[in-house]
Amino acid sequence: MEIATIVQTLCLAFSAPSYYLSEARQTTACESIQQVYKESKKNKISPTLMLALIYIESGWDKKAVSYAGACGLTQVIPKYTGKGPIKNRRYTCRQLKNPRNAIRAGTRILSYWINKYAKGNIRIGLCGYASGFRCKGPRATKRGMNYARKVLRMQRRIEREL
Repeated sequence: MEIATIVQTLCLAFSAPSYYLSEARQTTACESIQQVYKESKKNKISPTLMLALIYIESGWDKKAVSYAGACGLTQVIPKYTGKGPIKNRRYTCRQLKNPRNAIRAGTRILSYWINKYAKGNIRIGLCGYASGFRCKGPRATKRGMNYARKVLRMQRRIEREL
């Protein structure tokens, strides 16, 4: 399917009442879908997985800030950008409220968790994205695994829209 068709289809889907998105959040989603696809392909992860992560993390609220200090669409904690094996650019919370920066940072971080930490296991990678290095074997956190389940459920829903 052509990217323009995908963007149009998903814009219509995200405007459905069942997604519970305000008009502003629908606009953010529609404006960001193409970049999500571009960054996802570049980082070797599924674009629909990234769209689902954004929906679960922030509900497409580009100004979202969590109690833990995670910012933007992908809810990245600024102090973890630009560090360690992820080799991401260092972002401030203000910069992460820009959808382009949040998508770029979040996609690269998710790619690390799935491809390096979890050796391709998406569920463990999503758990790592949410809970850090406590996601392998018996150390897997209940919160992280529940998060992974929610994101994967949303991914299946988005894929049905296509």
